[in-house]
Amino acid sequence: MYVVTFYSFKGGVGRTLALLNVAYEIANSGQRVLVVDFDLEAPAIRPDRWRQGANDDETDRVGRGPTDPGVVEFVTRYLETMRVPPVSDYIVDATPKGCRGHLAVMSAGAVDGTYGQRLNAIDWGLLYAARDGYVMFEDVRAQWQAAGFDYVLLDSRTGFTDVGGICTRHLPDAVVSLFRPDDQSLGGTAQMADAIRAEVPTPRRTDDIEQHLVMAGIPDADDEHGHLARRRRVFVGRLGIPRHDRLTEIRHYSSMDLLTQPIYTMERRGTRLAKSYLALTRRIRARNVGDRDGVLEGLRYQHLPARGGHTDYLGRVGKRYGDDSEVLAMVAEAYEREGDLLEAARMLDKASRIGQLTLPQLYSLARGRQLTGDLEGALQALRSFFDGPAEPNGETPRALVLAALDLLQLLGGEDVGGIVADSPVIAGAPSSTRAPVAFRLDRSVSEYRAAIAILEELIAADDAGARERDHWSWRLAFARMAVGDVDRAAAFFEDAMADSGHPISVPIAFNAAMADWAITGVPSGDGFRRVLERIDADADKAWMRGDANALQSVAVAGWFGGRADDAIRSLARAEEAADRHEISCWSYTRVPRKTFLGHCAEIRRLFDGEEVMPVFMRACESSRG
Repeated sequence: MYVVTFYSFKGGVGRTLALLNVAYEIANSGQRVLVVDFDLEAPAIRPDRWRQGANDDETDRVGRGPTDPGVVEFVTRYLETMRVPPVSDYIVDATPKGCRGHLAVMSAGAVDGTYGQRLNAIDWGLLYAARDGYVMFEDVRAQWQAAGFDYVLLDSRTGFTDVGGICTRHLPDAVVSLFRPDDQSLGGTAQMADAIRAEVPTPRRTDDIEQHLVMAGIPDADDEHGHLARRRRVFVGRLGIPRHDRLTEIRHYSSMDLLTQPIYTMERRGTRLAKSYLALTRRIRARNVGDRDGVLEGLRYQHLPARGGHTDYLGRVGKRYGDDSEVLAMVAEAYEREGDLLEAARMLDKASRIGQLTLPQLYSLARGRQLTGDLEGALQALRSFFDGPAEPNGETPRALVLAALDLLQLLGGEDVGGIVADSPVIAGAPSSTRAPVAFRLDRSVSEYRAAIAILEELIAADDAGARERDHWSWRLAFARMAVGDVDRAAAFFEDAMADSGHPISVPIAFNAAMADWAITGVPSGDGFRRVLERIDADADKAWMRGDANALQSVAVAGWFGGRADDAIRSLARAEEAADRHEISCWSYTRVPRKTFLGHCAEIRRLFDGEEVMPVFMRACESSRG
C-alpha cells in the first residue's frame, strides 16, 4: 500500500481536483484506491463524485457536502471508547461505471447542522499528546492495508495545522505539494518541504518521504519578459529541488467546465488539463516501488528521481523485483543511461538467468561483460543476440545491429562468419541494414563467405537502384577475391573495364590485374602498367595519402609495372601509415597491423627475388584442390 498526501500551503490551487483526477486514473489502471478527505474544515469529497456526468446538476456535482460518516465520526468514536473502530464502517464504494479497478471514499464526515460543533470538539494536539493518537493512526493505516488498498490518497488541510502534520509527515509515503508561482506560496511551501525532508525513517517507513512539487495555476499567457523562467529558478532553489530534477507544472485552464469540476481524466482526456493530471499520475506511480506497472512506465519514460537519488531508487527496485526479468532489464537500461555500465551488466546478468532479454538488452549485457573481463560471457550474449528472434518487420535499429557486429568481430575470432550467416536477425533485416553488415564482414574468409551470401541475395532481389546494385556488385567481386573465387571476380572486373560508359578506375584496374595473376599464375606486366597509367592520370592522388592499403597496392603495381624504386618507396610508406587494422591487398582481408606488416615483409621478399604467393592466391589453390 502506498499513501500519497495532496497538500497546498494556500487554497485555490486546484489541489482537490488534482487528487480526484489522479485517483480515478490510478483506479482505472486496475488498482484499488481509497480517497480520504482530511480537509475537515472544508469537506468536499463524496462517494458519488466520480459517478456524475458533465450534464448533471452543478449543485449536485460540487455544492453538496458528504452525508456519510467519515474521519470526524471515526476519531470521535475512538475518543469516546479509546478503542480503534473498524475503518470499514466509514468507507463507501465510489467506483464509477466502466472503471477497471476499485475506488472508495472515507469522507471528512457527515456534513449536517452539528458537523462544525463535532469537529471543534476534537482536540488534535491532545489526541497525540495524551490519547495515543499516533498509535490510533498507525492502526488506521494497518486497516487500510488489510482491506487490500493499493493506494490511499489523502486530501490535506492547507497551511500549518495538526491535521496537516498527520497527513504530511505521519501517514504518507509521498506528498504532492501544489503551489502558485508567487511569493506568498513560496515561503510556506518551502517550510513544509523542509519539514518533510527532515522526517526521519521509522520502523514502518524505512525510506524518506517522496516529494512531488507541482507548480499549479500558471497563467496561460505570453511571457516575453521571462517571468516564469525566473520564478522556476527561484522555486527550484528555495524548495531544494535537485539540479537535474524538474517541477511538475499545471497551467491555468480557461474553461467554464471548471465551474462543474469534471473528472478530466475520465471525461475529457484530450484536454491539456487532463494531460497534466496524467503526467502527475505517472510520476507518482513511478516512485512507488511497489507498483510494478508504474515502475516499468517510469523506467521506460525516465520518470526517475533526480540524479543522486537514482542509485538508491534503482537499487530498491532491483531488490524488490529480483526475480522479475522484465523489471531488472529496465533497471539495467536506467543504469546504462546514467553511465554505470557495470551495474547495468549485473542487473542484466540476473535478468538473463530468469527470462529472455530483448536485442538491445543482450547487446548491453555483452558490453557490460566485456568491461568486467568476462569475454566468453560477452561472446555468449552476442551469440544470443544474433540467434534472434528477429524483430517484427525487421525493426531492429541498424545502428544496434552494426554495433553488435563490431563487438562480435572484436571478440569472436573465426566464429563471426558462421554466427552472422545463420542469424535470423540479419536474415530478417531490410537491405538498409544487411548491406552495411556485408560491407563490414572483411576480417576473414569466413566473414567474406557470409558477406557473399548476403550480397548475392540483395542483388538477386532486384529491388534496389542501379547505383546501389553496382556498389554491391563491386563489393561482391572483392569478397570473391578473398575466398578464392577469382574466376567470377575476374569476369566482373573485365566487364567493368569493357564498359565504355565509365572510365577505368585504379581499383578496377588493380584488382583485374591481381585476378589475372591468380588465374594464370604469372603477374601481367601489361595489367599492372595499366594501373600505373590510371595513377599517373590522377594529378591529385589524394586517395593515396596516408592510406596504407592504397600505398601497398601501388607498391605491388609499381614492381610488376617496371617502377622498382617507386615500388620500394611506396611499400615503406605503407608500413609507416599502417594503423590498428588495415585492408591488405595480399589477403583481401582486414588484418591487424602486425599481420599487415608481415604481408609487407612478404612483398619485400618478392622484391628481393624470392618466389612468394599472395595469401588470397593460397586460398585459390586450396579451393581448387
